[in-house]
Amino acid sequence: MTTATKSLNGPKLWLQALYTIPRVDPAEVDPVARWLILGRVSVAVMSLISALIGGLLALFGDDFSIGLLVLLALGLMLAHTGSNLINDFWDYRNGIDTPDSPRAQYGPHPFVGEKKNLREFVLVTGIVLAAATAIGVYLTITAGLWVLAFALGGAFVLLSYSGGPLPLKYFGMGEIAVFFVWGPLMIGGSYYVMTETLPGWVLLASVPYGLGVTTVLFGKHLDKLRFDSSKGIRTMPIVLGESLARQVTMVLSVGMYVSAAGLAVWQEMWALVIVIGALPLLWQMYQFYRSPKPEEAPKGYPGWPLWFVAIAFIHNRRFGMLFIAGLAIQIAINEVV
Repeated sequence: MTTATKSLNGPKLWLQALYTIPRVDPAEVDPVARWLILGRVSVAVMSLISALIGGLLALFGDDFSIGLLVLLALGLMLAHTGSNLINDFWDYRNGIDTPDSPRAQYGPHPFVGEKKNLREFVLVTGIVLAAATAIGVYLTITAGLWVLAFALGGAFVLLSYSGGPLPLKYFGMGEIAVFFVWGPLMIGGSYYVMTETLPGWVLLASVPYGLGVTTVLFGKHLDKLRFDSSKGIRTMPIVLGESLARQVTMVLSVGMYVSAAGLAVWQEMWALVIVIGALPLLWQMYQFYRSPKPEEAPKGYPGWPLWFVAIAFIHNRRFGMLFIAGLAIQIAINEVV
């Protein structure tokens, strides 16, 4: 084990793996850190934010349950992590993820490397998906069969994103599917679990963050555009073309603020104005997206080969946290007034 890895091993590395993808040799770290990293748990924070938004929307009424919210957040993050692992398996099996692929360059891969442990992969992935399923079953028993419809819809997308007979990513459907999963399905589903209703304003409330997660995927596929094209994968940026895809991503990003404003006006949630705190990052994102990806990393740029996706992820995370803060502030205001 290297000195650098030793200095991070254990809880310190676990924490780091929750907000970034550490560039370490997974064989040299402890099992918990290894699978937090290989499962890319850092991006599962997007599922956590969706659950929190749904829970806070329920708090505007009288049906909020902290216990259900914890289960929802845990279940969605487990499902997201399991999906990451399954999709890595499919992309490796289909010959997409190789040592020179973008996926293997920006972070450790369960199968691309010198050491592969299929038994451990199956065990960990099985435990993660079994736990997510158990939570889904409990929530279905608690809130009714419609929860099962939300769960099955999300599971279908998460597990068929890169696998199955018609992988969504390979046919330009991944971005559309992701919007519906992280927007109406996760946020609307979380609200439904607590209230057993799904009014129109909640569906609108699911749009801003659903669009945000979609911009992250657009950025990821823009970064991989040449590679995906060479493998015959037709992601949405390939279908649209690189230039138009960059423009669409910015339109979707602006749409996050427009839909949040619409929700604020419809439901008088004026505290949502706080999301303008993410506008500086939106402007920075525009500086990235106004031009094609450079051929090589600019001097001092730390995240290469990630370019478009990095700034989209940071912007979406900031927007999501401010959106949550705005909802919480509005709830507090309503209690006082």
